[in-house]
Amino acid sequence: MLLSALVAGVTIFAGIIFFHAGYSKVRHSAEYVDIMATYLGRPIRGTAVTAAGVCEMALAVMVLVPGVRWIGALGCSLLLTVYAVLMWRQIQAGRRDMRCGCSGPAAETRIGPELILRNAVIAIPLFAVAFSQASLIPWVGMTLGLGFSFFLVLIYLSTDQIIANRQRLICLLYT
Repeated sequence: MLLSALVAGVTIFAGIIFFHAGYSKVRHSAEYVDIMATYLGRPIRGTAVTAAGVCEMALAVMVLVPGVRWIGALGCSLLLTVYAVLMWRQIQAGRRDMRCGCSGPAAETRIGPELILRNAVIAIPLFAVAFSQASLIPWVGMTLGLGFSFFLVLIYLSTDQIIANRQRLICLLYT
């Protein structure tokens, strides 16, 4: 039951963050065009941003549906890895001042090694969920999984704020 509760927690957490990310891209596609164009190294249109957002929302739904959970979890894990590689590529090119776009178009978080690490820390359990054989769980396990997912969301949001604050402090110290 513990494994099932952990899987439920990770999948609900992934569903929340991916749906939020996708919805932000669909709702504010024009504000993501420059961010995504910089990541990809070529011009793109708002429709590409909208398509990426729809894919993220579809993965969010899939990760929550038991029959296709493995596809959703694998897709989420792969997408986080791709985003981490794109961030790493920008860092290697010296573009550390680039906005991440992770927490919405208005977020001030910049790309950096800590975001690459965060993506990896989230991608690894999702990859494990894709291959887990956890079965449906009774209401007690689901309640534990729901509580665990909200705990993960709080950690995610807190980490994002800590990273943004650290980056602001570094900018203040070096200006």
